[in-house]
Amino acid sequence: MSNKTILILGGGIGGLAAATRLRRLLAPEHRVVVIEKNATFALRMANLWLMTGDRARPEEGERNLSRLPECGIEWVEAEIETIEPDSRMVKTRAGDFTGDHLVIALGAERHPQAVPGFAEAALDLYEAQGALAIRRALEAFDGGRVVIVVARTPFSCPSAPYEAAFLIDMVLRRRGVRKKSQIAVYTPEDLPMPVAGAEVGAALVQMLEARGIEFHPEQIVMRVEPVSHTLRFELEDTKFDLLVGVPAHRVPAVIRQAKLADASGWVPVEPDTLQTRHPGVYAIGDVTSIRLPIGMYLPKAGVFADEEARVVAENIAAEVAGKAPASRFNGHGFCYIEVGDDMAAYGAGNFYGIPAPIVTLEPPSPRYRLEKHEMERTAQSLWL
Repeated sequence: MSNKTILILGGGIGGLAAATRLRRLLAPEHRVVVIEKNATFALRMANLWLMTGDRARPEEGERNLSRLPECGIEWVEAEIETIEPDSRMVKTRAGDFTGDHLVIALGAERHPQAVPGFAEAALDLYEAQGALAIRRALEAFDGGRVVIVVARTPFSCPSAPYEAAFLIDMVLRRRGVRKKSQIAVYTPEDLPMPVAGAEVGAALVQMLEARGIEFHPEQIVMRVEPVSHTLRFELEDTKFDLLVGVPAHRVPAVIRQAKLADASGWVPVEPDTLQTRHPGVYAIGDVTSIRLPIGMYLPKAGVFADEEARVVAENIAAEVAGKAPASRFNGHGFCYIEVGDDMAAYGAGNFYGIPAPIVTLEPPSPRYRLEKHEMERTAQSLWL
């Protein structure tokens, strides 16, 4: 059996989970190589804690990828310039690499410029510095209209804009300015987290309404006017004093250039194996497009990237060992939804359910918030 090289593109949740699992499953003579341009990794859920002040600095939740070689994993700190899926060759600024297997885990690229005026007016919830900017704005806020706007679907972490609304409500209540404030969520979705089903979405709407938070569904923002503090939608307009934004997401440019994406704009894969149409090439996490029986797509969430990484790692290791790949991704997932006051709700279920996903939502409790924090701590220690 010749020595094999597995290239993993991306050092996010999926990439690191795949790399660490492969390293445990493969003999030392086989190479596991992670190519990632960023020097550090952090779970995006920490942005909510930066926003509220529960976490002081982004560095508190970051892990340095330079530690990967200590785990027997090679790390190439470089921008990926070209992917050639047929030959499994990857060209970077640090040189060219060819793998026996290729795992694409490049995630979703945020594209605030997709909506004119968005980048100039909105504080980006999906960037650590944006979360800090929201915190500073809330600390100085003395009343007015706070709008959380989702620019486009799909977007990573479907619960995030709703968690932001709940937590902003909490912050303003604690500062004594909530009665002088309005909070509103505008989204193209017809319900929060629509893939989870109408029952879950309706429960979240009720939770928003109980806090006095407006929910405006099926609203596609066409442009933002920073000077007049106006959001222009297809059917209506609204004013804001503070704008918190979920930017449009898109597949990374290198994926588009490699013609790996389909009409959905993302990389199609086999739902159970995460195999692309190219032999030996897999894709996991937010970069993928997995169509469900109901016609919607599997949400872009870290819990799915982690489980998909396990499946791909086990199947690659089986192939390297000359065995038939037997691991399958079953579409099960879960999500903790922070609602403020040290509580979180918990949703879980089978997103591959037929004819529709079978997902339940447990009411908020302190237990689930503690579990969410523990999940971040455990994930960081497992991968780095």
